[in-house]
Amino acid sequence: MKALVAISTSLLLFGTVALSQTAAADTAEATCEVRKDGEAKAGQSGSCTFSQRQGYVDISLRNGDSWSLAPGDQANQYRDQKGNKVVRTVEGQDQVYKWPNRKITVRFGGNSATNSSGGGGDLQDMVNGRWVGAEVEEELARRGYKSVREEAAGGYVTSVYKGHGKCVIVNLDTDKKVTSIDEGSGC
Repeated sequence: MKALVAISTSLLLFGTVALSQTAAADTAEATCEVRKDGEAKAGQSGSCTFSQRQGYVDISLRNGDSWSLAPGDQANQYRDQKGNKVVRTVEGQDQVYKWPNRKITVRFGGNSATNSSGGGGDLQDMVNGRWVGAEVEEELARRGYKSVREEAAGGYVTSVYKGHGKCVIVNLDTDKKVTSIDEGSGC
């Protein structure tokens, strides 16, 4: 009987914690380059807003064009608002979204997060660096950042940290290595 009460209490507590967490989007300013098949140069390029929450992705250009992507059946596969298949690849700090007739490259490098502890360096040394998994959180804590929340989708993890008066968004690949660190909002 005691075991049944303990299990029931644990499940109730877990359910309460899970329901109390809000689904917030992580948003970052980036540079987007849109190319249609056969184009030698980018059609539309410039500042854009990239938003990610619970596996869903929104890309909005300054001219008003936008794409809303819902997670597909496999990692890095999405469907846009018209039902078209989209595949995401990561190339360095860039995320590339490919449709059958277009690709959008989202570049985060221009808005890099800075580190005010010590010599004024930035967090970009952690991208493709030696820190993996839990080591990333430990290193960010050492540099004065505290974890706010974490979301996982298809083996990829997006974590939000707060420190030095700003939010940073840390993206990890399926090997739990850092693929990008950018300033964002939502802390």
